[in-house]
Amino acid sequence: MTWIDLGDPVPRLTPERYTPTDWRVGEVHQLPTPTQSLNRPFGEVLDTRATHRTFGVVDDEQLSAFLWHACRTRGSAPSHLGFDLEHRAAPSAGATHPVHVVVNRPADRRWWWYQPDQHRLAELKGADVVLAGLYELSLQVLAGSDATRLLFLAEPGKTLGKYQNGCSLVWRDAGALLGVMSLTATAQGLHFCPLGITGEPWASGLADQGQLAGVGLALLGSATGV
Repeated sequence: MTWIDLGDPVPRLTPERYTPTDWRVGEVHQLPTPTQSLNRPFGEVLDTRATHRTFGVVDDEQLSAFLWHACRTRGSAPSHLGFDLEHRAAPSAGATHPVHVVVNRPADRRWWWYQPDQHRLAELKGADVVLAGLYELSLQVLAGSDATRLLFLAEPGKTLGKYQNGCSLVWRDAGALLGVMSLTATAQGLHFCPLGITGEPWASGLADQGQLAGVGLALLGSATGV
């Protein structure tokens, strides 16, 4: 067995300032604010959560509600790290939230960065070319041409500015987000399936070397797939 020891994360005595990635964005799509809350009993959500491998197309309202409940920023506060700390549904080490969600919808070659503080999608210029190989690999792992793909794109510098040996925290953040997403999808009656692939080596090509890293991919769809 090969085990990679990532070390024990500890807070830095003096945080290191980090300048967040400067995204190259194009078209911006404002998502509608959901008008209905999730009213399915939480105990029922826990009992019925399951991984599904068939996917129908998710419409705008379903995707908006999913991202709103699972990913949006609920509050923020200034910090000495060079970016705001945030409160979201998923826990994050030091409230740094280094994991971005990048969305690819069926019949759309473009990939869209979800901006959780404004609840909107911003097109990532050139991502259709950079991530073409990732899309093909995802189809090999699990066919699902009608599924919405969710790439977990980490910005490790956000976490590493606050913690020494912080790499394992980034992976734990990704896992926590997967868990929240899976429960949110269940509450909405949607199908959700995490894939084992990370998104590399394509994901890191969206920025300068070392700024970004793929830390997961998941499929989301309606329950109408057969």
